[in-house]
Amino acid sequence: MDPKTVFTDGVSGSFATGVLKFRSIDSITDGTLSGKLSADGKTLTITSTQLLEKRYDVEVDKVKTLAGASVEKFSKILTIEKDAVAPMIAGTERITATKVKVKFSEPMTSAGSTTFKLADGTVVSGITGEGVLVDGGMAVELDLSNSSVPVGKEIIATIIGAADKAGNLLTPNPATVSIQKGDKDGVAPTVSSVVQSGAKTFEITFSEALSTKPSVSIDGAPVSAANVAIDSKDAKKVVVTSASVLSGDKVVTISGAIDGSGEVQAATNRVVKFVSDTVAPKIVSSAVVVDATDKAEYLELTFDKNVDLTATPRIDVQDSSYVKDFVTTSIDGDLAAFDPIAIAYKDADNKKVLRVKLDTLLATSDVEGAKYDLNFALTGVSSEFNVAITSGKSSFTRGKDGVAANTTPQSLAASNPIVQTANNNNEITVTFTADVDAATATNVANYIVGGAIVESATVNSASPKVVVLKLKADSNTFTGARNVTVQNVKAAGSTVAMNTTTLPITLKENVAPTVSAKLGADLKTITLTFSEAVSETGTLADFDVYSDSYTVANTISADEDVVLAVDGKTATIELGSVVTAEQLTKGLALKGLATIDIVDGAGNKLSIGDKVVISNN
Repeated sequence: MDPKTVFTDGVSGSFATGVLKFRSIDSITDGTLSGKLSADGKTLTITSTQLLEKRYDVEVDKVKTLAGASVEKFSKILTIEKDAVAPMIAGTERITATKVKVKFSEPMTSAGSTTFKLADGTVVSGITGEGVLVDGGMAVELDLSNSSVPVGKEIIATIIGAADKAGNLLTPNPATVSIQKGDKDGVAPTVSSVVQSGAKTFEITFSEALSTKPSVSIDGAPVSAANVAIDSKDAKKVVVTSASVLSGDKVVTISGAIDGSGEVQAATNRVVKFVSDTVAPKIVSSAVVVDATDKAEYLELTFDKNVDLTATPRIDVQDSSYVKDFVTTSIDGDLAAFDPIAIAYKDADNKKVLRVKLDTLLATSDVEGAKYDLNFALTGVSSEFNVAITSGKSSFTRGKDGVAANTTPQSLAASNPIVQTANNNNEITVTFTADVDAATATNVANYIVGGAIVESATVNSASPKVVVLKLKADSNTFTGARNVTVQNVKAAGSTVAMNTTTLPITLKENVAPTVSAKLGADLKTITLTFSEAVSETGTLADFDVYSDSYTVANTISADEDVVLAVDGKTATIELGSVVTAEQLTKGLALKGLATIDIVDGAGNKLSIGDKVVISNN
């Protein structure tokens, strides 16, 4: 496929107008779509900002092959099953002696939290990169270069609470993987080449991958460290940006680069001849594109090279014309309505594309359905070598601006955004900056609590900025720090999902203690054995003792308060009289009262269910 017919920028990302429709027919919130073609141009991968599940009306149209042939329109109702498969650790990859990637089986939305220990239990500090996803969420990259990390010893990394895009927790959870820091390899990195890559940039290629960037100077003037960076796709390459345009012979001094094993590069000087480009930028295409946010039409100009803008770049309509209903109308560019207006980059990361809103550009000559032959002047637009482009032409048909979408942003509150509810370890409250959209706020897939399972999400009716998460009983098995991820929640009425946010929180475990009961040989003493150490928060009654459906000896055994042992693992109840044969025959049971005040160390109240049978063995 020809990417120019698929994407607005002709490469990847957002789709050109009319190319793709991907609409839920089951009331699932539609996300913003982006795409990427495979290297052979035959496979299109579509990514949504929302979780994809249930049924979608899919339509692909207006796509052409590289040869210019139109592709037949495709339409289908597509069913996507909910992702219920838990992710796993797929393995590790040693990048350098001091960098290791831990790979996952599928893209993750949260890397959870990670701790590091030696085989003997000694805690290892100084490892960085944990919790930060790379490679599209497929891995975390751990940096072991810190001197506090021992060389040549097995380090056990324990990952807790990592989750995939659907909220499925890593299995097992926690999961462990072994990593190791290598020793210095005895070979220092060297400079292979220094090559100009732009008006102000050049690339340094080293003999091996680096873990630490070098210091660089040009003709003795140091380059700011912020303008020296290891290439994210090739760790052998360093990209350097000068403060001014580079021209002529320059002495580039490079020193101090460190490879993955810790070997340091010796200082070296290279003479580099920088060549200036004296050709002005050219407009290679122009197109009318509807903005996904404000739904307005923009004229987009694409250049053959990167362009720089001054502080006040301008586009100024010159004498032009348009045709509507076979009538040609002239545009007088000297009219005050056509004074120069601002033009800007469409995307700060793509310096080849500028755009301007058509209703502003066309001013009093803005006519829906008209075909324009537009001439314009440009000021403040030049190549990276300061060669200006001063004019341009564009032919297009004006459509109609749509209604701007509600783009109210949503985010977590600045103060105490995620808190475990006091005296209820099964609840977490999440507070947002704006009232929430109920559909996205109550979707449990939008909340990932490391080491626990979110069972439900409910908007607080009295405070619609607050969502209460209910954790599945007994799913949070330990007390301690873990990460909570909140994603895809929108503000009420807004079309924009919040940025995925992961925050640390200390949670108390929610595994409730249980109890078993046994009648003593004296037929008056009941011994209770708890699943863990417990305590009483007060002196109120805890149980009634029943036989069949009647209280034993009427009020004598009602409203019993237990007597706990010192270790908190057992307790006794002394009945007022000996249990009768009839009562034993019917069977004895404990029933918890509303005033029961027995809790474990984390504050979880004793779980007794409907009743606890008292054994007589």
